[in-house]
Amino acid sequence: MLDDIWTAFRKVNNRNPDGEYEPLLMSRLLDELEEHGLIEQMKQRTRDKVSLPLKIWLSATAPARPAVPAMPHWHPDLYRLAREWPTATSKQRSAYVAVNRWLMSDPDLFSVPLRERALEIFGTYGSEADFPMPEKTFDTLRSGPIFGNPDRLHATLRTFMTHPPLLTETFLTEIGDGYYQRVGSGDILLVVENAATWWSIVHSLPDNHRLGYVAWGLGGTFRASVNTLAAKHRIAEIRYFGDLDLSGIRIPHAASRTASDRGLPTVQPTERLYGALLELGRARDAKEKGIDTGEACALAEWMPTAYRAKAVALLAAGQRLAQEWVGYRYLTRNTAWHADLV
Repeated sequence: MLDDIWTAFRKVNNRNPDGEYEPLLMSRLLDELEEHGLIEQMKQRTRDKVSLPLKIWLSATAPARPAVPAMPHWHPDLYRLAREWPTATSKQRSAYVAVNRWLMSDPDLFSVPLRERALEIFGTYGSEADFPMPEKTFDTLRSGPIFGNPDRLHATLRTFMTHPPLLTETFLTEIGDGYYQRVGSGDILLVVENAATWWSIVHSLPDNHRLGYVAWGLGGTFRASVNTLAAKHRIAEIRYFGDLDLSGIRIPHAASRTASDRGLPTVQPTERLYGALLELGRARDAKEKGIDTGEACALAEWMPTAYRAKAVALLAAGQRLAQEWVGYRYLTRNTAWHADLV
C-alpha cells in the first residue's frame, strides 16, 4: 500500500540531501526500480499533483551467481574445457580439476576399468568433501563434454567398462555373457566383493592356480549366497577379498559363520591381496561411523594376523580402503598375490 511505501521511504537515511519535493523524488525512484525489473507499479494511481501508484509488487529476483573461479592451466587433452568452465557446475569443476591434476602428474596410462581409474583420480586428487566414494564418481557424474560422452571419457582416461557376471541361482556353474565364473578345475572358490575387481582378477589369473571359481560377492549378498554352495561344486576352501571397512569385514565374517553352520569350509581372507590393499590404498572416511576398539578387535580376528592392528585402526576411525586400489595394472604386473591362489 502507498502508506507502507512512504513509511519505508522515510526510514532511509539521507534520502533527500538536495531537499527535492519528496513525491517527485519518490516517483522518480519508483520508475527507476521498475525499469530495472525490481518492482511493478499498480496502474491505478493517486490524484495528487505528482501521482503515485496505490500499490507496488516486488519482482522475484534470482540470487547473484557466484564468481567463477580461475581456470587451471589445462593439460592438452582437456583444452576444450576452457569454453565450458564458466557455465560448469561446482561438482563438474571439482572433477575437471582432479582429472587435470592427474593428467599433469604424468600418470601411467595403462588401460584399466573405469572404477579403478576413478579411484586413482578422485581418491588421490579430489577432496573427501566432493568425492566421498571416489571409485563411484562416474556412476552419477554423466554430464558435460567429457563425462557425458562415454567414448570421449574412455579415450581421455584410458579406461574401459567392465560388466559383472550373469547372476543366477546356479551362478557357480554357468557362464554368462562372456564373463567366466568357472576358471579352472581346482577346489578353491575365490569371492570378490566388487564387480570391477572381480573382472580384473579373472583377467589377470596366472596359468597355474588351484581356483575352481571366481565369484562376484555382490557386496553384502554373499552372506546369503554362500547358501547356494553344494557338495557337487567340490569346494575345499573359500577365500575372500573385499573393501577394508566395517561392512567389508562384516560380510565375510558373517558368511563364514553361515558356511560353518552348513558344514562348508569357513571363509578365509586372501593374505597377499589384503597386504597389497594396505600398501597401495589411501584411506577415506567411510559411510559407517567408527566402532569401539573391542568390537573392532573382534571383527579383525578374521583378518590375517599381520594386518589386524591396521584393520582395528581403520574400523575405530570410521575409515575405509576401497579394494579397487588393487587394480588391473597391479594384478597384471605383480606375482606376489598368486600365493592366494594355491
